Amino acid sequence: MGNRFKNAPALENGAVWRQKGWWRDETVVDDLRRAIRAHPEKTAIVAVRHFAKEVTKLSYADLGTWMERFAGALLELGVGRGEIVAVQLPNWWQFSALALACARVGAVIAPIPPDYRRREVEFILERTEASVYIGPDTWMGFSHRNMLRELAPALPSLRSRVFIGASGELLEGELDFDAHFVAPRWEERHPAAELDERTARADDVFNVLYTSGTTGEPKGVFHSHNTNYAITRALSDTLSLGADEVVSLPSILTASSGFTYLFLMPVLLGATAVYLDVADPDLHLRLIEEHGISFMYGIPTYILNMIAAQRRRRRSTSSLRRLATGSTPVPPHLIAAVREIFGVRLHTLWGMTENGAVTITRDEDPPDWPASSDGRPVEWMEFKLAPAIAEDGTPYPDGAGRLLVRGASQCLGYFKREDVYSACLDEAGWFDTGDLAREDGRGGIRIVGRLKDVIFRHGLKIPVVEVESALYSHPKVREVAIVAHADERIGGERVCAVLVPHEEPPTLDELRAHLRQEGMSPSYWPDRLEVVSEMPKTPSGKIRKYLLRERLKEQSGTA
Repeated sequence: MGNRFKNAPALENGAVWRQKGWWRDETVVDDLRRAIRAHPEKTAIVAVRHFAKEVTKLSYADLGTWMERFAGALLELGVGRGEIVAVQLPNWWQFSALALACARVGAVIAPIPPDYRRREVEFILERTEASVYIGPDTWMGFSHRNMLRELAPALPSLRSRVFIGASGELLEGELDFDAHFVAPRWEERHPAAELDERTARADDVFNVLYTSGTTGEPKGVFHSHNTNYAITRALSDTLSLGADEVVSLPSILTASSGFTYLFLMPVLLGATAVYLDVADPDLHLRLIEEHGISFMYGIPTYILNMIAAQRRRRRSTSSLRRLATGSTPVPPHLIAAVREIFGVRLHTLWGMTENGAVTITRDEDPPDWPASSDGRPVEWMEFKLAPAIAEDGTPYPDGAGRLLVRGASQCLGYFKREDVYSACLDEAGWFDTGDLAREDGRGGIRIVGRLKDVIFRHGLKIPVVEVESALYSHPKVREVAIVAHADERIGGERVCAVLVPHEEPPTLDELRAHLRQEGMSPSYWPDRLEVVSEMPKTPSGKIRKYLLRERLKEQSGTA
């Protein structure tokens, strides 16, 4: 499988990146072994089960034991080097042990978000030709076992279906997780010396993450152990995180940010990770107080909800030293609120599944800089802005250009879609992100929006992110997305604000009055308002705007 990407720009530059220290000849397995040698009894994972009301703590020695045992269990299922193991679990400790076990036997893990259902799961399993599926028996009232029973006949590559918490009769091809992975002492049958011959190398593919599909077309993003290493260091190096950290994210482990910064980064640092299987701001505050969480990353709306919960009932958050956000626009008032409630500086970053965090604001930036910038690139990544010209020959708003990036964090490609990935690269290895950005004046960027999200009204291109950022400061707005809707009367597009209110929703006139106070040109104001109870989102928390546009097409369209 590694040969599939032998000509990828990332691999061509591997020797240079190793020389610079951006890549290495080790993997996460080596990181875990290093942590075990340094402090075997230190807590590696605190896993909180919301519904079961359980808290499981694993030391680094424990995590090493489970890695070895689960690796043997995978071998017993016939998993060989380069085979894909699909894991669809909530933020349970078993996910990380399984990911480590995959690396131990040279396999590739395909994480699947636990809320994905038949359509998405069938697509991923069929496309990856996964030989093993591991998931919960049921989760959030949904039977994953029944779903897989329906899918299995159409998936000839899928040999084994393993379920945590399985009860009742198991059919052919089904296994109970505890009975196969936990109870048998497979490490005695498959000793370390045998596993050492199979363990992944640094340039081997480690994971295939399917993009969250904000444009409706998921793509399987391949990362090696080395590209993951570079991605992980984007936060740990830039924010000077160390072994004394207690790291927690509301992100799911099966998405890019959770996989990298909640699973990989704590192991690399020899730090402690706190997992929540249900993202809950109130619970997160309690865990900060109880476990001394020192670093968090979350999307702006989650942090705002934490702030609201803290204002309702104060908890001690003195351990929190670093707080980062991204994925959606940062409302200016969030920065001041973070400073007031948590007493820390807010950092903002930009990245994507293909390359993790690429840019991030620094300590030396002005305190309010996250409202104006998504930061400067890390040392091993670079960017440039290419001309972004519309079909009518005019440039995009505010001098924005197409954001192109390259460097040691860049993925190796898209699984079975080499044509799509090649179309995103130019001859010099620059990857077209599909984002619009402008320079921030301090060597960094400010994301303006997605190319596919730009709205054309009367020949004017609307700066979507700027409008959203201004509306987020309205007291009645919890979440907002600016999307286009077609207007046959004018033969073009109008601007619709889709929002989730705090309580009483604002009127369209109230939103326009707010934008007037913010000094925004009337040309950018929304023509239409749609109030919804929740936004359709990706597993990483990004709003799926293409679904909002589809909904608007199906509606009558009154403002």
